[in-house]
Amino acid sequence: MSFPTGHARSWQWVWLMLGVLAWGGCSSNGLPSDAASVEGTVTMQGAKVVDAVVVFRSDSGDAAVGKTNEEGKFQLSSASIPGGTRPGHYQVTIVKREPLTETASTEEDPNYNPNQRSAPSKPRGHLLPEKYSRPNTSELKADIVAGKNTIDFELTP
Repeated sequence: MSFPTGHARSWQWVWLMLGVLAWGGCSSNGLPSDAASVEGTVTMQGAKVVDAVVVFRSDSGDAAVGKTNEEGKFQLSSASIPGGTRPGHYQVTIVKREPLTETASTEEDPNYNPNQRSAPSKPRGHLLPEKYSRPNTSELKADIVAGKNTIDFELTP
């Protein structure tokens, strides 16, 4: 068995230190070690909630957003930490609204305007209880810690 000497030993030391720094500075999911990944599932009366927007707002002003998929699962992402957020205490809102519908008016319509491309759409209704759409009424809260977090929400009518 031979031991590296001189130049080879120096390079091994450099690579070892770079590996330690890279391992210590990032978590296994690619986020900084002081960041948090957050995922979860939103259900209502046991049914998965699809296409809902989940918003986390911290007391210090941080915000992270996710959207539920076909399985009701979401993953948060923030502007400062793509794919994650900062640890802290958060208020949570969950919103799902009716899809946008724009109807073009016709010449038979008394409100027809040839310069208007489409009629204004009607206000979109809430498809989940409206109380979950506002921070002051949702009563949904979460404490996020550095690392991986799984937070599920069971909504009630």
